[in-house]
Amino acid sequence: MLKLQNIKKVYKTVSGDVHALKGLTLNFRKNEFVSILGPSGCGKTTLLNIIGGLDKYSSGDLFINGKSTKEYKDGDWDSYRNHSIGFVFQSYNLIPHQSILGNVELALTIAGMSKEERVKKAKEALDKVGLSDQYYKKPNQLSGGQCQRVAIARSLVNEPDILLADEPTGALDTVTSVQIMELIKEIAKERLVIMVTHNPELAEKYSTRIIKLRDGLVIDDSNPYEGTTEVIVKEKAIVEKGKKPKKTKMSFFTAFRLSLQNLFTKKARTTMTAIAGAIGIIGVSAVLSVSNGIQTYVNDMQNDMLSGNPITIAEEALDLTSFMSSMTVSQKADVLKETGWVDVNSMMATLVERSKSMENMMVTNDITEQYIKYINNMPKDYKAIVSYKYGVNVTNNIYTGYRKDSTAQYTNMSLSSIQETYTSILNKTDYSQYSSYISSLSQAFAQAPGDDTYLLEQYNLLDGKVASGKNEIMIVVNKNRELNDLLLAQLGYYTQDEFANLIYKSGGADAHTTDLDKNQFSYEELMSKTFTWYPNDSVFTKNPSYNPEYYNFVEYNYNNIANDSFKDGEQLTVVGILEPKDDLSYGCLSSGFYYTEALTKHILDSNDQSEIVKNLRATNDKDGNPVTSYTSMNYQPKENLPSFDMGITYQISYNFENKDYTETKYLGSQNMMATFLKSYIDIPESYSLTLRELGGEPLPSSISIYSRNFDDKSLVLDYLNAWNKLDNEIFVDGDAVIDRSKVTYTDTLSLIISMISSFINIITIALVAFTSLSLIVSCVMIAIITYVSVVERVKEIGVIRSLGGRKKDVSHLFNAETFIIGLGSGLIGIFVTYLLTWGINLIVNHFAGIGTIAIFPISYAVIMVLISIFLNLISGFFPSKSAAKKDPVVALRTE
Repeated sequence: MLKLQNIKKVYKTVSGDVHALKGLTLNFRKNEFVSILGPSGCGKTTLLNIIGGLDKYSSGDLFINGKSTKEYKDGDWDSYRNHSIGFVFQSYNLIPHQSILGNVELALTIAGMSKEERVKKAKEALDKVGLSDQYYKKPNQLSGGQCQRVAIARSLVNEPDILLADEPTGALDTVTSVQIMELIKEIAKERLVIMVTHNPELAEKYSTRIIKLRDGLVIDDSNPYEGTTEVIVKEKAIVEKGKKPKKTKMSFFTAFRLSLQNLFTKKARTTMTAIAGAIGIIGVSAVLSVSNGIQTYVNDMQNDMLSGNPITIAEEALDLTSFMSSMTVSQKADVLKETGWVDVNSMMATLVERSKSMENMMVTNDITEQYIKYINNMPKDYKAIVSYKYGVNVTNNIYTGYRKDSTAQYTNMSLSSIQETYTSILNKTDYSQYSSYISSLSQAFAQAPGDDTYLLEQYNLLDGKVASGKNEIMIVVNKNRELNDLLLAQLGYYTQDEFANLIYKSGGADAHTTDLDKNQFSYEELMSKTFTWYPNDSVFTKNPSYNPEYYNFVEYNYNNIANDSFKDGEQLTVVGILEPKDDLSYGCLSSGFYYTEALTKHILDSNDQSEIVKNLRATNDKDGNPVTSYTSMNYQPKENLPSFDMGITYQISYNFENKDYTETKYLGSQNMMATFLKSYIDIPESYSLTLRELGGEPLPSSISIYSRNFDDKSLVLDYLNAWNKLDNEIFVDGDAVIDRSKVTYTDTLSLIISMISSFINIITIALVAFTSLSLIVSCVMIAIITYVSVVERVKEIGVIRSLGGRKKDVSHLFNAETFIIGLGSGLIGIFVTYLLTWGINLIVNHFAGIGTIAIFPISYAVIMVLISIFLNLISGFFPSKSAAKKDPVVALRTE
């Protein structure tokens, strides 16, 4: 069965070669009790280790069942130890963190046996050695004799052909030694037992054969066995029939279980290691949580802001793409690199060139009928609504009841006239710097998008209905259900006295009268007020003093107070009051008064052929170019002549602080550049009333496209970009659009959000990079801890290898350990991250009123746990490899 032929073993040392065995030739029977005697250093244990496959011979050959082992690989030796050899050691070599049953099971576990079967066999083995009531005790709870019985049970559980015992009674008392030897003698009746001992008395009493060694040679063999050809052939036949040892296969799950049991014996250290490893995960996860939360908040804000920030296409637009790309830092550096000097002339030339570029950023869009049709043909799924604005100034043509005090008769005055009246009153006070706020609210009476469904998605009806007809208007209040007092004043809801009282109240003046305070308006008060729109032919009348030969007077007067000659008025009634929904941050309508698209179309139809519009269309300047606006100004001639007003003017009168005032006002929009220059040079202020403001332009001045979400918005942008790709074929109503110009749209929201997102990403990357340093520290720490674990478990490594465990099984043990620690670190890190996320959100919500600013999705959590496991596996790779490479013989001798 077992044959050694001229076996030699040479150990390489620093001082030279050590010949442990010098050519042993021995044959062993299938079942006999062989004792090997000899002094220390004679080669007894080396011989036993070579027979057991723990150590490899330097030369010669070892035959197993007649088969040479010269070509055996590591896997063959592992399988041989697991299925054919059972080891009993002097120091028991039990794994301390395993139960007695677990220690015995280990050989079967390595063999790949099922749980149920190996438990059954392990218990049977323990029962045979008299430990039927000790299954679940730990080795430190047993006596020395009991521990050796466990070692014997472990060596026999796999039913090996050979039992190797190395000083099995060396650590036992006499009585216990006899018990163990009796047990081994019984075992020898069924299989080959080879025992190394220093005790010749035990050898003489129990062995059937005694082999004596000295200096690596056999000096005596009491019952030699030469073997016969018949026996060898017979054994070879057995091999040829397929009696091949099975491969060992300890699964990663088994390694995981063994490592988990080991870690539980060191709970405190394992917990501290996992917590330390979690620090890096917590840092990175916290950064990602806040970054994702802010990005989610920005994205939610985007969706909220979509309705308030539509894609806009205007006649005059700023090319934001050009603006953002203007003069980079590198371009500025190139200016100086041209000559190598700070060249003033070159710099000035460059700045002038850049100035021209800035002018080029302002683009004029050609909004044609074909383009309007192209927009109208956009798929309905892309957009929520499209709103067309025509630049009509309705405040010049809308009139409402106005009075100086509660006892006065109502005067039907235009909204622009009321606005100018209250602006003049405010200019008479110490708060004149706030007068611009009134003019800034002049657009509060504006056109609403024409889609009831879209509006009701964002606003709740407080009273009435959504305005839809040309004679219907509606009020939108803010979330606090408020309207601006200056807005209400210029719409005629306050008398002159009440408006003045507002000013007194704001300044704490003595003239303030509580009786004139109007802090609230009922729905009925707001909705009962009516407004009337009049066409241009009623509002603008011929100027009887027009004399172009003397002065360049405009030949039309503006009637800011309605009279009996006004015709074709359209009475406008407030039909509804809306407020934003609670979850709306940015709606398509700010607080104010809104009229309908139907009224806009009516205005365009009515005013298109009005006298003032036709007159302006027919007017050319001295160079023959069409004039598109009337200019008004206060002209100051030279030579101290009296000044006079040029253009379309009107008179306002009011009483303030018991004084009557009458002033001339100019119709139209103020020229802001002229106003700015007036601070530096003596030029008149100028105002212009354009053809558009008069309702004389049939094509819109701007288009607003609203989307419900950013996916739809992307489709809209793709659709608009298709028009701008001039090499594309575009068809409108079946006709190809050949000559078309690029139309620049303004998407301010996307630009701003893109900048914010880029900024968030940069900060996130920087913070993650910084916090990742702690991950590196964690990796180094895990590597050290794993190496310490390897050192602590060297003997366990030797035991596993002696039981047939492969190198990869040993490696799996420590990989499993780092896997568990990595998993624990990841889970702790995620748990703490969620606690931090909860705390951050609580604090931010308390101080800033923002509900959620830190969000850590489950997907992020899974990724971070996987990263933690991966980093720990990487950290433990080299220590686990070093563990797998340990010599099992050396490992078994390690204390």
